[in-house]
Amino acid sequence: MELARLYKSLIDVIVAQAGSAALLHVHAGLAIYLVALLLAPHRRGAILALQVVLAAELGNETLDWLAATPHWTWADTLSDIVLTLLWPVAITAAGAWRRRRWRRMVVSAARPGVVSLSSTRRAPIATT
Repeated sequence: MELARLYKSLIDVIVAQAGSAALLHVHAGLAIYLVALLLAPHRRGAILALQVVLAAELGNETLDWLAATPHWTWADTLSDIVLTLLWPVAITAAGAWRRRRWRRMVVSAARPGVVSLSSTRRAPIATT
């Protein structure tokens, strides 16, 4: 419990200096996501980085709950989780969508008998 109160007092000092606690959740989520993405052991570490952000946020909310049990609310906790995970989830989803689209293009280009749009266009006739 003492650790939770110490953590809460440190967070309160940071919020007092920086401003909005909601904005700090957004920045912290992105910062943790980028650091985890850079440290990921494989090329596509976005899911792992997202899991690290989720674990960090759940740890943060657990410490908040332990430090402020009488004043703790579900609305604040859910808001903090959404704000922290919003951009990391969006970036991970956009990357997955782009990979899926790229794979479809590669597979369709590799199929024999499939004529691509660029090969059906007629070449211009040069006149001299």
